[in-house]
Amino acid sequence: MFFGFDLKEIFYFPFKDEESRKYLLIGALISLSAFIIPVLPYIVLVGYSIQIARQVFRYESPHMLPWDNWNEMLQDGLKVFGIRLIYSLPLIILVLPIMIGSFVIPFLTANSSSPESDPFFIAFMGIFALTMCIMIPISIAAAFIIPAVEMHVIETNDFAAGFRFREWWDIFRANISGFIAAFFIYYLAAMSLAILVQIMMATIILACLLPLVLPGITIYIVLIMYVTIAQAYRDGKQKLAQSGLTTSEA
Repeated sequence: MFFGFDLKEIFYFPFKDEESRKYLLIGALISLSAFIIPVLPYIVLVGYSIQIARQVFRYESPHMLPWDNWNEMLQDGLKVFGIRLIYSLPLIILVLPIMIGSFVIPFLTANSSSPESDPFFIAFMGIFALTMCIMIPISIAAAFIIPAVEMHVIETNDFAAGFRFREWWDIFRANISGFIAAFFIYYLAAMSLAILVQIMMATIILACLLPLVLPGITIYIVLIMYVTIAQAYRDGKQKLAQSGLTTSEA
């Protein structure tokens, strides 16, 4: 157990039996379709993972489900995708000027004998450094907070619940350590698989398998992420209820 998380169960449930592996393979094929159809396959994968997250809300052990409730998967996926996009807007607004600047600056300094000393380049580097100083702490905070917002939207089945800050903030605050632990679980899992991909890329034969392996990794990481944050949210809600009960008894 790690901060209340059963790591063996979390990492193993997509491979638990033949049916689970079959459903994981279907998810990998949907992920593979993202090479042809943008965004939509990811929304479906998230929607499917949300159905698994609801099992955790009900204190069930996570288990793979048939891919048969497409309407619900799309609705859940769109809600989560939309709320994540809205809460990510501050980061997008910060990154956009840097992206535009990195494209424009080479043209502005093209005629300069020393581009590094060009006023445009110096100004851009200053803005870049300032933006990074602002963006890094916001990114870290968003990585911990946005999952709590997503879970609140799904648990209430109400997109507007994502903007009722007090509701999800109290749950997040009641189990901050759980949300941080959940982040590190799926982050370290993703990093471990990224290292595996790097090793495969270093060998010609294994590199040929990447188009088949990457879709499987994608659905696996999405499943791990939503199962862990669902447990963190569930435990946060339970702790909040217990603290409220304790306060009322006092």
